[in-house]
Amino acid sequence: MSRMRLVLLLVFLFYFICFFLRGAIVEDPDFGWHIQAGNHILRQGIPYTDPFSYSMPSYPFVDHEWLSNVFWSLTFNTFGQVPLLAVYTLLAIGSVFLQIIKVEKKWVLLPLFLAGGSLFDFVGIRTQLLTWFFLSILILVFYHKSFWEKWRFVLPVLFLFWANLHGGFGIGLGVLAVMIVGRWLEEKKITRQSLFILFLCFAATLINPFGIRLWWEFWMQLSDSQLRWSIAEWYPAFYFTNFAFWIYFCLSLSLMFRYWKRYRVTELFLYSFLLFEALASMRNIPIWVIISFAFTLRGLSFLYHDATSHLYGSNRFTIAYRGFCIIALTLVLPQIAVFFYGVSVEHIYQNSYPVQAVRYLRRHLPSQQIFSSYDWGGYLIWKLPEKKDFIDGRMPSWRWNANKLGESNYAFADYKKVLSDEVSFSTFAAKYHITTLLVPAGDLTKPEITFFGFKITDNSWLGRFLFSWRSFYPVVQEAKKMGWHEVYKDNTAVILEKK
Repeated sequence: MSRMRLVLLLVFLFYFICFFLRGAIVEDPDFGWHIQAGNHILRQGIPYTDPFSYSMPSYPFVDHEWLSNVFWSLTFNTFGQVPLLAVYTLLAIGSVFLQIIKVEKKWVLLPLFLAGGSLFDFVGIRTQLLTWFFLSILILVFYHKSFWEKWRFVLPVLFLFWANLHGGFGIGLGVLAVMIVGRWLEEKKITRQSLFILFLCFAATLINPFGIRLWWEFWMQLSDSQLRWSIAEWYPAFYFTNFAFWIYFCLSLSLMFRYWKRYRVTELFLYSFLLFEALASMRNIPIWVIISFAFTLRGLSFLYHDATSHLYGSNRFTIAYRGFCIIALTLVLPQIAVFFYGVSVEHIYQNSYPVQAVRYLRRHLPSQQIFSSYDWGGYLIWKLPEKKDFIDGRMPSWRWNANKLGESNYAFADYKKVLSDEVSFSTFAAKYHITTLLVPAGDLTKPEITFFGFKITDNSWLGRFLFSWRSFYPVVQEAKKMGWHEVYKDNTAVILEKK
């Protein structure tokens, strides 16, 4: 085995261990509803209205991950969580390693290490990792002539599975369309075969239980600007504190800026558009990292060849490259180590989800509805299937004009309004027949957030705009005034019930 292959293998093993352990420690909030959705499909078939919420039960639910949910359910119920975690860890690593199959590997180590570190905060058992992997396959096939000639007619099959496994299929089809049309405009010619493949890929996405409505669901989430300031993963990138990403960002952007004339216009467009999307929303960072990887590596090669034209340029470049690698290791490795320091699976799990509180509720099942946290919705669907929930991770973009008695037209907005005290909890509870509150234990006291000694929550505008809707404190205070009382409390959760 060559020295480079050995180093790449070590990087692969390092990130496999890191990704696997992170996925084991931090369970995605949506994991539970995926398992329960798969169970539901296996028992009763694919639902076409929402089977899990009491706030929007008539909503035309489009489960764009239905096949993933079935796979999760079968695997988890048969073998447990470890095989699922191993599969999705390999998908995450594969999405980057696929990009080095057909490239010059002399300078691949630095961008590979930084790309892996950039993905660290997003890994786990998560359906979006399928989109990373499929997108990486798509890029590999299109940009390498031998692969395109051999595998281009397999792409519709790829999109057939993609459309039934994860909603990111629309991103993939958009990237393919840009690449095919862009090459047509650049080369002033296009083969009918390429257009036919694009058409077949689009047609393949319509082969799903929901037909064209699947595209409606994709567009609804893509165009929902409210998510950017409501869900942590959708926040703009300036909230993202991952050192590996920002080092990779500076390296990649500087190389693209320096050598922009050596790239195709289509490549520059894809790079720039997806970079904008990544900066606008952290959720898109992995997409940009995967798309930009080969372009960044090509830029390193351009820089090296320019350096060799100068006396001692090759040696100086090598020294600078090694120095940059050391800087990257010095910044990235401690950040990963800090994450794992003193953390245990049991500690994270017990303090993230209301495990004991849900066990209490199963023994003392409320006769009417439970109102709880958005972050706990998926867990409740899974562990307390006897009761429906108000809100969970499927629902932030759900809105329609049903105007049905006792139902919401936009549950996520109603959730934010009652937590920010824009809507009276007494009115809210009466509308939805809520008699039980399951809230984070920390929300019994007023949240205080300090920035450089200044209490943001003391500022009425900043506190209301940034933080008030995230805490159940106003709801708890109103419920206590209404005579509700605590029936259960631990370090994670508190249960209040109506007398």
